[in-house]
Amino acid sequence: MGRGTTKWVEGADAAAEVRQARGMRTLILAALVLSTPAAAQPVTVGTPVILDATLSGQPIRAPSGDLRVTITQTQLPVGGKLAAHKHPYPRVVQVLAGRLEVRNLETGQSRQASAGDWMVDAVDQWHEAVVVGNEPVRLMTIDQAPPGKPVTIMRNP
Repeated sequence: MGRGTTKWVEGADAAAEVRQARGMRTLILAALVLSTPAAAQPVTVGTPVILDATLSGQPIRAPSGDLRVTITQTQLPVGGKLAAHKHPYPRVVQVLAGRLEVRNLETGQSRQASAGDWMVDAVDQWHEAVVVGNEPVRLMTIDQAPPGKPVTIMRNP
């Protein structure tokens, strides 16, 4: 019986050595992966875009309570137009491509935005937008509104 026990202990020692070797291999592989040039590249953080007013100069105020964030991409063809509409809550917009002119129908202000520009649409003010130039416009919009509430109201639905 002592002999069988010895074999079992020897087997247990061998199993432990195998587990230790596997663990060491995993550690070495992880070190190699983390030391590759891709992993060693420094992280580059761009300049923050800070927006503290809407296109018409209103202060930006988030609604209170729970919010649902909705992110949408929209494409407007050359010659395209966004019909008159308004937003009950601040809408953040980034122009991804092209050039756009936004016209506030209540204040008479008109602003142009190009690829890379960020803006916050006027809140509760009717406005429209038209594509400027001969390139389609791509927009990314970010809305934060109470769940179930509309984020855009069309003037003439």
